[in-house]
Amino acid sequence: MGMNIDTAAITSAYANLTLLGTNISNQNTVGFKSSSFSDTLGQAVAGNSQSFTQGAIQVDNKPLDVAISGNGFFKLLPADSKTGLPSTSLPAQYTRDGQFSLNSNNYLVNGAGSFLIDAGGKAIQIPPTLPPSASSTGTMQLNLDSGEAVIPAAKTFNPSDSTTFNKSSSTTIFDADGKTSTVTVYYVKSAANTWDVYSSNSATPVANPPVALTKDTTLIFNASGALTTPTPLADGSIPLTLAGAPGVSFTVNKPTESSNYFGNSTTVDGNAKSQYVSCTFGSDGSIRPTYSSNGVNVTPAATTSINLFTFTNNNGLQQSSLNTWVETAISGPAQAGAPTSSGYGSLQAGATESSNVDTTKAMVDLLSAQRAFQAESQVINTQSQILQDVAQLGR
Repeated sequence: MGMNIDTAAITSAYANLTLLGTNISNQNTVGFKSSSFSDTLGQAVAGNSQSFTQGAIQVDNKPLDVAISGNGFFKLLPADSKTGLPSTSLPAQYTRDGQFSLNSNNYLVNGAGSFLIDAGGKAIQIPPTLPPSASSTGTMQLNLDSGEAVIPAAKTFNPSDSTTFNKSSSTTIFDADGKTSTVTVYYVKSAANTWDVYSSNSATPVANPPVALTKDTTLIFNASGALTTPTPLADGSIPLTLAGAPGVSFTVNKPTESSNYFGNSTTVDGNAKSQYVSCTFGSDGSIRPTYSSNGVNVTPAATTSINLFTFTNNNGLQQSSLNTWVETAISGPAQAGAPTSSGYGSLQAGATESSNVDTTKAMVDLLSAQRAFQAESQVINTQSQILQDVAQLGR
């Protein structure tokens, strides 16, 4: 009986050594969660428990790395061994390891090839190219300089004659094939606090003889520099249609007039056919790829996002690999929620979550476990010698 007890004890001590060794060897493994050992009266192994406390966030600036700060797991689907696509038969996996990359089919996967799942439950595939898109909307910030001289009415506006207008600015727009053209907007101060607006497009052939451009609108400001005509909308903006940009609807945000300052910046949508460059995660789970064409980067509005998943009992999760778990009846079902929402953490792009192993404590525990293992080994050696001696006496 004594030998049986000591054998159980040394088995328990060996299991503890193995667990501590695993913790220490994974102190630098991203998203690793340390385990603690438990037994019953130092004799029979009862099981281990994992600590899901937060690991430190380490910034690495890798665009497809993302760290969870707070509660939650990423959801993954393992790859089918035959098709290489997300498995429809294997259980979903959950992880804190946010090191992702694009596979040969542009799916976001982890190091084991499991697929990151979006908020709709589908594997995330980033298109390798962005198709061309025609410009349709533009936003303009505008301030006109009240100190500019009035252009005499006798001087007919001519875009080729800089003495017939006060200021101009240009922006690029795209057609349905992704071809670009330059829209130039001209501002002519025709009276005090009054500005006529004209526009032209570089793709429009110049008539011979030249045809005078049609005025797009007239902006009239009061003495305080606030726009009075056209009447601004409730938010202070005005719509603007430019003859030089057919099919594009502009919004001018709170146009003003003040002295010694001219400012006109314009942002227009649309793009040429572009190639994938990089991808970033938003703190709210949004995923936004960036594309480039001829050195011009385009980042479309986010169309994909991910949820985080929590469990009633994390220690009820079943470990399926070093850094992934699957749900069980004890853990309770996975509960989805958007990052930053109540009860869920946020995401930090270009960063990873370090292992939560306390190396100093693990080393101290390892020394204690080694002493316990050695002591149990000595007990068994002593008992074995006693049994041999008893056997000799019986002969």
